[in-house]
Amino acid sequence: MAWIGIILGTIAGLVTSISACVLWDLPLWAALLLYPAIGSVVAISIILLLFFRGEHTPDADPMGDVRTVAG
Repeated sequence: MAWIGIILGTIAGLVTSISACVLWDLPLWAALLLYPAIGSVVAISIILLLFFRGEHTPDADPMGDVRTVAG
């Protein structure tokens, strides 16, 4: 879960910083500040999304909350 967030955050930060220099004509220092900012936001967002998505999955028990009386 964390690896996916870190890898996608790194890619998003890299793409954003390159496009900031090339397309938006931002100075190099601004593009370098965008890299960790965007990368951190994307990584934390993906980790939280996957965490809460995994929290709502049903248990593996197919019977669930069924109670039986033995006797």
